[in-house]
Amino acid sequence: MAVAGATPQDVSVEMGKQVSTASERPKWGSRGQFIMVLMGYAIGLGNIWRFPYMCGKYGGGAFMIAYLVSLFCIAAPLFVFETVLGHKYQLGPVGTFTNMYAPWAGVAYVSIIMTCVILTYYQALLGWAVIYFVQSFAAKLPWHPDECGGCTTGDYFGQTVLNAASFGDEGGWDVQGKLFLALMAVWFVTWLALIGGKNVLGKIAYFTVLFPVLLLVIIFCKAVTLEGAGDGVAYYITPDMSHLTKANTWSAAASQILFSLSPAMGTAIAMSSYHERTYDRILQDNLVVICCNSGFSIFGGFAVFSIVGYLAEQRGLPVEEVASSGTGLAFDVFAEVLTLFPGGSSPFFSVCFFFMLLLLGLDSAFAFVETLQTYVVDFIQHKNPELVMTPKRNVMVVTGVCGVLFLIGMVYTTRVG
Repeated sequence: MAVAGATPQDVSVEMGKQVSTASERPKWGSRGQFIMVLMGYAIGLGNIWRFPYMCGKYGGGAFMIAYLVSLFCIAAPLFVFETVLGHKYQLGPVGTFTNMYAPWAGVAYVSIIMTCVILTYYQALLGWAVIYFVQSFAAKLPWHPDECGGCTTGDYFGQTVLNAASFGDEGGWDVQGKLFLALMAVWFVTWLALIGGKNVLGKIAYFTVLFPVLLLVIIFCKAVTLEGAGDGVAYYITPDMSHLTKANTWSAAASQILFSLSPAMGTAIAMSSYHERTYDRILQDNLVVICCNSGFSIFGGFAVFSIVGYLAEQRGLPVEEVASSGTGLAFDVFAEVLTLFPGGSSPFFSVCFFFMLLLLGLDSAFAFVETLQTYVVDFIQHKNPELVMTPKRNVMVVTGVCGVLFLIGMVYTTRVG
């Protein structure tokens, strides 16, 4: 892991028995790398499969008002504060909070637990996207009723892809081969992206962040031409201002933006700690990340609800009865719509959609694992202040983190997982 230059002077920071030297810490190769990695961390699956649904459910434009208020009053200040802390102390979350006030170190350890829990199932979700992505290359989508004996897309997902079972069912803890291989593939790609260090990760982030935008534009251009798209968009943006008087609207808006920007996870602290101490554009970088994150969510909503409107038209149902979120949106609603696209275009748009989901999830996973790596490296250097983290040691740490979480995540490849 190369160090791109040194600070004017070594900055010694007491952390228990540790003395950490800022100039020894690896640095980002460019401003763009830092922005792309943070943007990839913020823009994830929830921007596509949760935000639009929440908008439609809680009053369209009214929800956007609550969302923007929550963004500027709660999430954005927390996010900016974390990046400032990481840059100031040039350490990961544990070292940062320890230097602020030693008993606060526990805050960082809570974040470790949260990150590990999220990552284990998050990567399993990406494994499902891998399966659908690979299957999309067929001449006719395998979940089309003609190909699966008249099954619904929901049945195909639950019975064919997951082969789901209830607790207590015989064979419920059997590992499903395709889920295991898909999970392994996701973790291998994650490992591959991180073993090269910060500069390699930063360059990869250009692709994993920008290419999904292109794919979303392609899907949007197709979606708005579908019959019923206007009804879906109207449901998405038509304001019902009465929702602003309801507490659950504000709660949903705050939870959405906090889930998306994810302050308090330690990632913003970890990523900003790899800047030179003299770097002075943290605030501008934050504004870029925050605006692009919310902009992607809002634009994605137009594509999502154009497609939901089309499906409502095909089913002869109101849009609100078709709208869904989470896995129900991706692997049921969208999967069904993709089988209805005319002119043999279904496989192409299915590839675009599931590859977009995969990339959106992967760059968030990259940032999460990089955060855990920062925890481990800082702990190692706390115990061995003279130890230099060479590229080989970096690979060992990444391998250990990915390997342990992969083994834990195997529970999601079972029938009851």
